[in-house]
Amino acid sequence: MHVKTTVTYLERIALPPDAVLEVELLDTSLADAPSVRLSSQRFKLASVPRTVEIAYDTDLIDERHIYTVAARIISDDHVIFRSTTATSVLTRGAPDSAELVLEMMPRRAGGNDADKSIYDTAWEIYEIAGRMLIAENPPSLTIDQDGQFGLYGGCNRFTGILDAANGEFSMPGNFAGTKMACPEDREKLEQDTIKALSAAVGHVTNGTNLALSNAAGVTVLRLRKMSE
Repeated sequence: MHVKTTVTYLERIALPPDAVLEVELLDTSLADAPSVRLSSQRFKLASVPRTVEIAYDTDLIDERHIYTVAARIISDDHVIFRSTTATSVLTRGAPDSAELVLEMMPRRAGGNDADKSIYDTAWEIYEIAGRMLIAENPPSLTIDQDGQFGLYGGCNRFTGILDAANGEFSMPGNFAGTKMACPEDREKLEQDTIKALSAAVGHVTNGTNLALSNAAGVTVLRLRKMSE
């Protein structure tokens, strides 16, 4: 079987010649954990809107679960557009098709001209290690001008001092936090969040979005500004 997916974006710009569209079918049933990929396909992309079909195995579909479609456009191994909201398909009354409006992502650069925009802001995590996070109470991060941070990992709360200047990002090796006992799914979410933060060495902001990357240049966390 297939899921028909139409993707577009609002910016009036042309795609680079090497642009590739990647569409994924995800199981997002676990409310507070990274999604599980069921199917992923890539397509050469010259322009938008573009409608494609991604195949999936019906034996993997459980009517009790929630499935969503995500998409991104890649050029030179860099994500230039991606979906940032969950679009349900297949079960619980959802259709077998999806229409996605992708958002432009930060451009790769050696530095960050908007370093201060990471400070005095509450950031909500919506993607961990490339997997979109579906959670009613997602992890969040705040950073003061002096580098003092507050982290809600999904279960416990932590505080400490980090360095996020000139496009770099460095969490301390140890930081203080509560030690609440939490459900297993929330504990895993917290562990995944801290692991990704600990691996981050760089950051780039783009409007209301923040991307943290590891030493290999791979984005490990994506965050958005929380509404005031």
